[in-house]
Amino acid sequence: MTLDDIFKVTSLTDAIAKIPVPPGLIGSWGLFEQKGVRTTSVLIEVRNGRLFLVPDSPRSSDPEAVSHSKRAAFPLRAAHLAASDVILPEDIQDIRGFGQEGTDSGLKSQATEINDRLEALKVSLEATLEYHRIGAVRGVVLDADGSVLVNLFDAFGVTKQALTIPFSSASTNVLQLVLQAKRLAEKKLGGVAYSGFRAVVGSDFFDALVGHKGVKEAYANWQAAQDRLGGDLRRGFVFAGVEFIEIPDVVGDTAFLPAEVGQLVPIGRGIFKQYFAPANYNEAVNTIGQPWYAKSEPRKLGKGYDIEAQTNPLTICTYPEALVELTAS
Repeated sequence: MTLDDIFKVTSLTDAIAKIPVPPGLIGSWGLFEQKGVRTTSVLIEVRNGRLFLVPDSPRSSDPEAVSHSKRAAFPLRAAHLAASDVILPEDIQDIRGFGQEGTDSGLKSQATEINDRLEALKVSLEATLEYHRIGAVRGVVLDADGSVLVNLFDAFGVTKQALTIPFSSASTNVLQLVLQAKRLAEKKLGGVAYSGFRAVVGSDFFDALVGHKGVKEAYANWQAAQDRLGGDLRRGFVFAGVEFIEIPDVVGDTAFLPAEVGQLVPIGRGIFKQYFAPANYNEAVNTIGQPWYAKSEPRKLGKGYDIEAQTNPLTICTYPEALVELTAS
């Protein structure tokens, strides 16, 4: 990227899109189908108990007929996630680029510094997107302060499913309860094709699961296999046909998942979706939304640059009634 490019939304947006920031755990599964939309809200319609995106259409055409289900079409608003930074002249002055210590031509350029700052902003935004994905697999997407952005159970008019597993009792048939949870989800999925189940779980849930009398032997066999492969024992323990994966309880000061909770997640196409609305920039008005945007402008009197990166996601599960919360007791 050249210095002339740093004030162009298209150039900076292309630049941040190309920065290779690894997605979070759930993001790495490829579970969420992504789609850009032209509006800041996505109009959703329930047909026979299922959510459908109402497509954009030319203003001169007849709109698609809305089904006569009991629930009318309703909008869900995309979140606006933006992060900013300031680059001051002293942040660049006399700083050489890495590996360029021997030459004045290696002095770190403004464009290089902006690229580095965009990468840092994208890391934070990707962590936030992962937080939204975790919310979607639990049925309630939360903001950073814990307030509710989208309650999918309320939006769909369905009841949250939950199952308690009393690990504290040695007589508990854990296998039977996990199978029961799967059957609850399968019943709500109906005929939807799915490839299996995973469960993201907190640390206390994972310890209680693998420490239970009825699970220890299976875990010991799994542990021996993972020891031979050198893998992380908390990532991917399969029991009763469910892959149990421990995720961090908190990232920074934000709880991602209660330590005693596990969430059963059906894996299949069309179950989880992530829509992206356009940025609140003049250049993006009424355009198809992109996952990433970035913009830069000079500060007053040319004293540095203000930069911003943003993403505008709506992250949902189209079958929230098939999400089963598991609680260790």
